[in-house]
Amino acid sequence: MLSARVFDEHLWKWEKKGVSTGAAWGAACAIAPVPMQSLFGIAACLWRKGNIPVAVLMAWLSFPGYQVFAWPLQWWVGATFFSWLHLPGSGATLGLVKDSAMRIPSCVESWNFDALLQPLQHVHFGWAVAEFVFGCAVTCLLCGMICYWLVQAGWHVGLAVKAWFRRRHGY
Repeated sequence: MLSARVFDEHLWKWEKKGVSTGAAWGAACAIAPVPMQSLFGIAACLWRKGNIPVAVLMAWLSFPGYQVFAWPLQWWVGATFFSWLHLPGSGATLGLVKDSAMRIPSCVESWNFDALLQPLQHVHFGWAVAEFVFGCAVTCLLCGMICYWLVQAGWHVGLAVKAWFRRRHGY
């Protein structure tokens, strides 16, 4: 039953709406902190009728190690939104995260993690997780929306260039 839905010809056609939807879901899944982003992209395309190959290709755009940059950004977005909404938050700051990260090599070298844990003792980790999850949702949503818009705009530009080329060269 599932394979029949995955290989539905409408989910593989090169159409503006399907390609845009597939690209949006694939890009959103690419920055999501989940394993097997391609499977999530396929599931989203089955749900919202997106182009499956485009979603898989977009999900593959996330390079190994991107989490080093994406996860702190996603946490920061969530923490910023929480402060705007006047929610308690975790108490963590980018400076605290940076200072703690800079202490990791010396802590590993000496096998004494007290210097690493001391600045983090005032951080509420439950709120930190909530900030991170909320930031992930917001960044994935924004990335998907931007990608959808870019594909839609690119599709119109491509059609205009194609029409101009046909007029100019008489095709």
